[in-house]
Amino acid sequence: MKKISTFILCLGFGLAFAQTQETKTQPTEDHSRNENIPEQSKPSEYPGGISAFMRDVTQKINSNRIKGPKGKACSNAKFSVNAKGEIETIIVTGENESLNHEVERAMKSMKTKWTPGEYKGHPALIWFTVPFTINFE
Repeated sequence: MKKISTFILCLGFGLAFAQTQETKTQPTEDHSRNENIPEQSKPSEYPGGISAFMRDVTQKINSNRIKGPKGKACSNAKFSVNAKGEIETIIVTGENESLNHEVERAMKSMKTKWTPGEYKGHPALIWFTVPFTINFE
């Protein structure tokens, strides 16, 4: 009798816990192909190109404010250009804090407007990352 009740108990637990719930997934639109179509997106442009932007920023950097040991110091500036063509967010990373602050100060002082980037024909926020390197002698 114990064997039969144990068998029925195990069978009952097996049936109770073996039930699966079916969930219906909503079909999603595939946007992955849209991101790589060059006709749909256009990056922001600085008058004269990105090299002119780098030149203008480096001219505004005051090297006397930058402190550090002899050698090379590097920083990366990540910034966004909004739909109005203005630099909106600036994130500067690197080991030398004084270089980071000076690059950020120089970029914030830039008044020249960019040509806004576009996505699907509408002005859009575009991100850029540019490197800055200084040699201490």
